[in-house]
Amino acid sequence: MKELECRNWYMRVVMEYDQKILPCSMTASLVKFFMKSAITTLFGEISSAFPLDILKFDEESKEVIIRVPKDNYAKVRAALTLCSATMLEGAIIPIIYTVEQASSCLISLDGPQKQLA
Repeated sequence: MKELECRNWYMRVVMEYDQKILPCSMTASLVKFFMKSAITTLFGEISSAFPLDILKFDEESKEVIIRVPKDNYAKVRAALTLCSATMLEGAIIPIIYTVEQASSCLISLDGPQKQLA
């Protein structure tokens, strides 16, 4: 039986930021800009050129589901984990990313989550 090769990794990420500091409301395209900025800061322009797709963004819960190529998963996770702020229109915007789940299968992100005590 042939095994399916996964080409992408999916991550459920929760963002912590203060909406009052932002010059506009947070949107999926702004989330993508902030995430790409975090990758660029840590790894440079070339590393941030790979695809990063925002599959879902919930402004109320500040939860994001992203898709990245499997070869770039470690870089994205490292950049999001280490990022504490980004620049927007000359202002420093504090943003903290918490990767809650990661999987090579999108549907597994919908399953039960383990809660740490």
